[in-house]
Amino acid sequence: MRPKAVLMLLTNAYDPDPRVRQEALALIGMGCRVRLLAWDRDLKAPVTECKEGVEVERVFLASTHGRGTSQLFCYAWLYLKMLWRGLRIPFDAVHCHDLDTLPIGFILGKIKRKPIVYDAHESFADMLEGSVPRLVQRALVGLENFLIRRIDLLITVGEKLRSHFTERGARHSVVVGNWKRRGDFSRTEAQNQEVRGRLGIPAGSMLVVCITQLLRDRKIEELLAAANEHSDLYVIIGGKGVLEELVVRAAATNSRIVFVGFVSGKEIADYTCASDVIYYGFDPQNPNARFSAPNKLYEALAAGKPLITGDFGEIAAVVREAACGVVLPEYDSAEIRKALSILEASDVRNEMAANAARFGRSFLNWEKGEEVLREKYSNLLRVRLVSAADRSEQSESSLSVAGRPTAEIRS
Repeated sequence: MRPKAVLMLLTNAYDPDPRVRQEALALIGMGCRVRLLAWDRDLKAPVTECKEGVEVERVFLASTHGRGTSQLFCYAWLYLKMLWRGLRIPFDAVHCHDLDTLPIGFILGKIKRKPIVYDAHESFADMLEGSVPRLVQRALVGLENFLIRRIDLLITVGEKLRSHFTERGARHSVVVGNWKRRGDFSRTEAQNQEVRGRLGIPAGSMLVVCITQLLRDRKIEELLAAANEHSDLYVIIGGKGVLEELVVRAAATNSRIVFVGFVSGKEIADYTCASDVIYYGFDPQNPNARFSAPNKLYEALAAGKPLITGDFGEIAAVVREAACGVVLPEYDSAEIRKALSILEASDVRNEMAANAARFGRSFLNWEKGEEVLREKYSNLLRVRLVSAADRSEQSESSLSVAGRPTAEIRS
């Protein structure tokens, strides 16, 4: 029997998108075939390629982010291109990443009479606050309300956002967070010390890591101001964006601030594991903040590291429940300094680190996410999917039984 095929739709070039990659690889591990239609706005990536078993086909259409309502014309042309490609691709379910792929995925699913999955990475309409007119925002909310009542499954990143969609009419919804594999965030003490030594972090110093988009809403300037007041504190900042020049200048004038530039996936885990504290900044006034369940939260839990964050969204709720960090009443340098002072006490920091590791191990890890995907996709595809880990255990069990003496097997 041929493997069940899942067609994923994505409006970036998949270089790769971490959440999309994690879900796609999980489905491949369950024996599915994953085909991905991705929008390449920069016209730079290959037309087709196979990445770790994910069959990527790119739609070329030149554009940029932040174009406001003029982007609607690009989407109309993109949808025609995706419709033409999608109709030629055999699939058993269509998986739409974010609202901007849902309309065309909905059409393809209905035409081919296949299950439709909507993967809401965030509150898409709220994300556009300030960049499009309110009328367009309201129209997108109305479109989303219409579609989520008629799809087969809605996947989203946190319980707060799932409840929000349920209140708006979603019939079948589930949480698959940006959870991480604990094994990917496991390092020996020697490996951590090698990273710290390479970056010039003295033994015994507290190291805060902030890897993010270098945008003004990420509260980086406030962190830098607070760090200047702590003589034995080192800060690693990674990423790219409009504040990059400011961070470079800060690193040039303060040897305790280390700028590492854009950071790849494995390096994120390296720096996270070598840290003592993870800092997450985001503007609480952003409409999406109320649902915030960012990668940084789950990276910290997987690595067993305390967090400093603002008082909003899923991240604040988890930090409080797990007692694994400090929730700031507001993002100003004085409050950040207070949080750093609390975490300077090694016994407090170690207790919070242990709490983070325990919570990540028990609740919010990718093993749980993979199990949710397996259960829901088994129902959608009407086939019993088995994860790669379970298949490996079954294979080992079969080999073990096959190697026993005949009398032992009979008993």
